[in-house]
Amino acid sequence: MHYRKSLFALVIIAMLLTSVVGPATAHESQDVEGYEITFGGSDEPVITGERMWLQFEIVDNETGEGVTNQSENLTVSVQTEGSDKTALEVSEKHGEPGVYEAPVIFTEPGDYVAHLEGSLEGTEVHTHFEKEVQDHTELEYPADDSQATDDGDESQTDANQTEEAGFGPMAVAVAVFGIVVTIGVVLFRQQR
Repeated sequence: MHYRKSLFALVIIAMLLTSVVGPATAHESQDVEGYEITFGGSDEPVITGERMWLQFEIVDNETGEGVTNQSENLTVSVQTEGSDKTALEVSEKHGEPGVYEAPVIFTEPGDYVAHLEGSLEGTEVHTHFEKEVQDHTELEYPADDSQATDDGDESQTDANQTEEAGFGPMAVAVAVFGIVVTIGVVLFRQQR
């Protein structure tokens, strides 16, 4: 009986950790006209000064399948508050059915809105997602000497940079998940 309680506790912990890892991936989903559209950067966080790929995964809610061959019917654009939309080239990602991507190099950090407009299999789609773009210098290591933090230090610590990059919570969750699974396997073998 003790074995079952321990295993149950491990399953609950694993489920909680999985919910922590989800938000760390920084992707957002919306249901739009019978489709689930998931948006995010192919690499997270999205930063300035480098070629980034904005991705939209489009799944038909009825079939659960990725919607393919629609890039010619879709327009992806980005904008900041108070500016006009800038259209980006959109294409279907090779080898990943239903995933569409648009390359962009952000020059300024800040809050952006990514728009997906057009038609999917004849259904009109107009949606948007908000995305924060970080300054690439916040993630550089070692930091440039001219870059000082608020408290006067010349550079940030490795831990701060890892946390800002979004790897801290995910790395901890994955490590703890691995430990929980290992303990579960040991308990299971002991009961046999």
